[in-house]
Amino acid sequence: MKTKINTTLPLIALMVMSMLCACEEKEDYSHIVFKNYLTYEINRATNFLNSTLEGTAEGEYNPGSKQTYQGIIDNARLVDENDAPVQEEVDNAYTLLLEASEDFFDQMVPFRSSFQELIDYAEIVYSNTEEGDAEGDVKPGNKSLLQDAIDDARGLVALGDLTQRKLDQGTLDLNNAIYFFNGEIIGRATTALINPGFEIPGYETEDFGNVDGWSVYGTPEEWAPLASITKMETAPEGAYVAKIGSYTQRIYQPVNEMIHPNADYTLEFEVSLLSNNPDWQGKKYPTIILARIIVFEEEEGDYNFASILSESYDTLGIEPGGFLQLSQSITIDAVSTAIGKKVAIDFEQRHTWNAEEPIWAESFVAIDNIRLYRKL
Repeated sequence: MKTKINTTLPLIALMVMSMLCACEEKEDYSHIVFKNYLTYEINRATNFLNSTLEGTAEGEYNPGSKQTYQGIIDNARLVDENDAPVQEEVDNAYTLLLEASEDFFDQMVPFRSSFQELIDYAEIVYSNTEEGDAEGDVKPGNKSLLQDAIDDARGLVALGDLTQRKLDQGTLDLNNAIYFFNGEIIGRATTALINPGFEIPGYETEDFGNVDGWSVYGTPEEWAPLASITKMETAPEGAYVAKIGSYTQRIYQPVNEMIHPNADYTLEFEVSLLSNNPDWQGKKYPTIILARIIVFEEEEGDYNFASILSESYDTLGIEPGGFLQLSQSITIDAVSTAIGKKVAIDFEQRHTWNAEEPIWAESFVAIDNIRLYRKL
């Protein structure tokens, strides 16, 4: 009887041993020098450096700082281009380059003006809020906490050796103090609108340059009437109202309010249809008031770079009548791009916003007693 020899098991064992050896050899990277991360940092640093300027203006860099940073970049490039570097040289060059990046950042002229705007806002919040237990009051003890944060911020912005790194931390600290303070306000708070009832300058005028807080947008035709301040016995607040019409400019105000995260903003105002003339064919149309909560992304008043947070088109009807209270609200979430930006409000009156089918009829409305509320 012949004995059959099983050759399968030795063959499998040999294959497993070969795979183990191959894996061990594949995992041995000791002979390889890794420098891709150094190459990346050199390119990043070079592109960034080329985008900067030296000077004394905010955001520019102290004279001589670019040359120092460039020298570190050049030394790192020599290591990167070496055909036979050692890993330690690459790692050292990378570390020095990261340190140089931080040192260069500290050579930037810090944005003191932006931080000062935040201090100014904190002072407005402080001065316009009372401690107490009524809606709009802040719980007792919180004003002293905000005052301490404001004092720390004033000391920081006055430092002679101030860096943007320190300023960024100061901005975070002051913002947190403001948000905490506003979070301790009972119910909803009234933001610091200027001249919300149009009582300044205290006389009738078509020159909004004399009207505190408010401006006009748009250039009317030579024949068109202007937005104005007029006296009115039935004004809801005070004695004066803003009067805008179907051919006048829009009126707007950049509010001293930096938008908070996780906040509800409500715009309330009172409006009355004063007059509504028929068009050239003798037909009357309903008048519409447009009210918006917006953010100017660039300079205040630059509507080419304005983002609309909320808007409401409200029909006032055809025939003149008394004052109506209108409102609209917007919720700002935790990741909104509007956070930290100054809010603005504006008003415009037309019969239609359809440019393809214009309505040529004149009407006027009165606006008064404007409030912008914040609730966290």
